[in-house]
Amino acid sequence: MNPWQTLVATALVGTGKQAPVLPEAAAALKATLEQLDWSQPEQALLSAAGAIALHQQVGQQPQKPNWPTVEPCALDDLPNIERATAKQLETALSSYPAVLPELLSLIAKAGQRVPAQQLPQLLHLGQQKVELRPQIIAVIGKRGQWLATHQVDWGYACLGEADRFLPDAAAAQSIWQSGQRSERLWLLQRWRQSDPAAARAALEAVWSTELAKEREVFVGGLAINLTMADEPFLEAALSDRAKGVRQAAINLLVSLPASRLCQRMATRIQPLVQLQTQGQTLEVEVNLPDSYAPDWERDGIQATAGSAQGDRSAWLEQILAATPLDRWGEATKAIQAVKGHLWQKPLMFAWGLAAHRQQRIDWAVAWLGALDLQQPDEHLAERLLALLPPPQKEQQLRDLWPSGSSQEVLIRWLSLAAQSSQPWNLAFSRWIFAQLVLLLEDQPRNVYLLVQQIQNLRLTLHPDLAPEATTAVDRLSHQTSLPPYLESYLLELLAYLRFRQQIYQVF
Repeated sequence: MNPWQTLVATALVGTGKQAPVLPEAAAALKATLEQLDWSQPEQALLSAAGAIALHQQVGQQPQKPNWPTVEPCALDDLPNIERATAKQLETALSSYPAVLPELLSLIAKAGQRVPAQQLPQLLHLGQQKVELRPQIIAVIGKRGQWLATHQVDWGYACLGEADRFLPDAAAAQSIWQSGQRSERLWLLQRWRQSDPAAARAALEAVWSTELAKEREVFVGGLAINLTMADEPFLEAALSDRAKGVRQAAINLLVSLPASRLCQRMATRIQPLVQLQTQGQTLEVEVNLPDSYAPDWERDGIQATAGSAQGDRSAWLEQILAATPLDRWGEATKAIQAVKGHLWQKPLMFAWGLAAHRQQRIDWAVAWLGALDLQQPDEHLAERLLALLPPPQKEQQLRDLWPSGSSQEVLIRWLSLAAQSSQPWNLAFSRWIFAQLVLLLEDQPRNVYLLVQQIQNLRLTLHPDLAPEATTAVDRLSHQTSLPPYLESYLLELLAYLRFRQQIYQVF
């Protein structure tokens, strides 16, 4: 029995019933215990307890846990952001999350990185919001990548902007073979940026062992740097047993006019739509398909499409939308020829969709030039506007301005103007905001749609518009009776503009 156990046993019995016994101990401890006055049992017992406890502490060897060796982080070669920017990033994370893509892009463009104390929160945000990952990876520096290697949920950030993994790299192979679906997709996308052929080969190597959902997601990853070199693989995927995989392959093949799928569509459309020159004009002849052909299903033509004009019209739309646009000659002449035609609506929709798929700016400009804001396909119009460079997009919107139209039409135009991947220049932002003020002065009835556009304008108006916009909103508040909730959205718009202006002032 060790000294402590002896002492505890004595204490439990009680010194009144049993006189304490000097515990057997090591020489140094025993010499100390012998110096106690054991004629006073209570005092000696407590003193012995203190001596034994102290002896146990000073006599123990420190633990040596078998912790793995951690390689230190490499030194960062990018400077930290300014202290003011770090505070703005903290504010954006807590109060203005919609500004984060813009702020992070500015940091990356300046060749800077976020400070170490903000890395965990930013990496955690990227775990939740996949769309922010490219901007996050660009600003976390080497320390952020190093942290990501020690946290499974941050694995997406291990592939830094400067890292281009080769197919035989150990880290890439580990993620590709055993990572989560989101991590593997991220790796495949980055792989496609640096070596598209190698990325496709890696996918082909595991294709037969992947589940249907994985196959569907990974096919979509081939959209990056998509070329005709990917066409044989995608053509084979049209025979996949999973409908989602087949549709993912179709979505890519229709953007390759030279693909076998698009060429089959060109053959199918030949007897259905024809453009023929009659004197100085171009005439359009349309014949709807008589029946649904058995081989159409493989190419993604739906038998029952739910079109308001019937299935035959829907078949025509689907075939035309996947037909190479070069077949129809000059875009402006072709679109002009269908204006007022009985089948104008399905033809225009199909050509607009084809222009988006094939990334044809000439067809986008011609299509937008004929857009009717009374009955627009706003979603398709937004996608075609996104194809245009900023100056051309601005001019297109100015040409589309429906002066003197109804409030509903004006709000539709504002909806197109509020969509932009980057802020408009100051002059055009001023013009857009002026149209918004005119609408507000006219006491709009469809306030719900207008509120949506005000929210979109928070990020698309130039931030230097903030002082002018503040003055205009103050004047509106005093001169018109705006609904309180509408005024709150305008105040939020101003807050965003002011915050964004502060961000740009630092840079």
